[in-house]
Amino acid sequence: MMDPLQLLLPEGIVAIGVIAVLVADILLPAGRKNGVGIIGIFICAAALIAAAVSGRGAVHQMLSLDALSVLARPGILLATILVLIVGRGEQQRDDGHPAWVALMLSLALGALVTAAASNMVTLYLGLEVMSLAGYALAGWKAGDRQSAEAGMKYVLFGAAASGLMLFGMSHIYGLTGHLDFRGIGQVLSQDMPVAVLAALMLASVGIAYKLAIVPFHFYAPDVYQGAPATAVAALGTVPKIAATAVLVRGLLMTVPSDLAPPASFGWALSLAAMASLLVAAFTAITSRNAKRIVAFSAIGHAGTIILALAALPGPAPIAAAAFYLAAYTVANIGALVCLSVFENERGSADLSALAGAMRQRPWLTSALCLFLFSLAGVPPLAGFLAKWGVLREALHAGAQLGRSHLTVAALVLLASTAVSAWAYLLVVRAAVLQPAASQPNPPRLAPGTVAVLVVCAAATIGLGLWLDGFAVIARSLGGR
Repeated sequence: MMDPLQLLLPEGIVAIGVIAVLVADILLPAGRKNGVGIIGIFICAAALIAAAVSGRGAVHQMLSLDALSVLARPGILLATILVLIVGRGEQQRDDGHPAWVALMLSLALGALVTAAASNMVTLYLGLEVMSLAGYALAGWKAGDRQSAEAGMKYVLFGAAASGLMLFGMSHIYGLTGHLDFRGIGQVLSQDMPVAVLAALMLASVGIAYKLAIVPFHFYAPDVYQGAPATAVAALGTVPKIAATAVLVRGLLMTVPSDLAPPASFGWALSLAAMASLLVAAFTAITSRNAKRIVAFSAIGHAGTIILALAALPGPAPIAAAAFYLAAYTVANIGALVCLSVFENERGSADLSALAGAMRQRPWLTSALCLFLFSLAGVPPLAGFLAKWGVLREALHAGAQLGRSHLTVAALVLLASTAVSAWAYLLVVRAAVLQPAASQPNPPRLAPGTVAVLVVCAAATIGLGLWLDGFAVIARSLGGR
């Protein structure tokens, strides 16, 4: 059996990195603290290398370093690196940049722990570390009323979700005598009363909150609109990767095979997915703020991921969800980086403020359109292939396995995609077609921002052309 310290090397590197950044904040003189961002990038890169060479195993029934965590770790660390690179160029005040880097690393650390959690205790700790860092990132803009409101709403909804989750966990322990997923599953394989089902649903509230699925989505539009766009790029992607990984592990380990998603849990996931897709689509088209539109779309994308998981068991639905997460992550980060530049220059991300963007910044506006088209599912970009993969799994389970509710959910996905595309086109129309008064020549973009946009654009196009991506991911999960 592999040494637990070796298994947890990536998490250990990030944890040490948080301390190193805070110490550097104390020791470095004023005016030289902007270099701390480079430390954060190198820490995540070192953790990424460690994740590539570390093995698989379990740590005292608390953490499970399995195929799911192997997939989640690179996504979490790469997304963090991209946001850190952009943030280093945006953070102009040296006094606050080290704290921002420490928060980003803390968010990544909490996500890594959550993605590997196989016990209620580690699940709660990972989610809370993510939440505490997210609260501060959402309200980062000092003196900004919208940012303060975003942070406060994130705290209030997060506290409510945390309380419900702890309430459910306490009942699960009282009913089963176990906190680890596998032990709970062994007890429930003998009997699964309604009280346990209710407790499991309460315990999953924290995961649903991080995914921002209906009915735990209310915070997302206001937080996305008020928080800095760079912070939103992290908050909208990193927690989703971790929450999806632990949700899959929880379903596979905790729920007995005869009550797995093909039965009652499949219905519950399908209903949550359809509600999220419909709410996201029809509320996004009424919004007149680009970041708010992206927020509502994030709810719909989370619903699509849940729809893929509703087709469990088997590696193919997990592969579809993983591919969708990858496509969503690069497009979402790219779009929000573009909106961050426009917001900093124009003072707002409202559609009216984006008028004339194509004339002022043609390349940046073109990149924004590329990412929005991917989120909308326009071929041949990554978003189209990702949606097709989820749709294929839902239709296969509905037609071949007799789960008609998944067929209905697949039709809802098609309809909501068409409606959501109109919301994205509102942003494109404002930035490309609407004229604006002449504006001064904008400053050159920071090299880090350009590099991140190039990487995200290349990944968006490359993933869209990776036709055997689903098969490769399924094989890495143990499938054929």
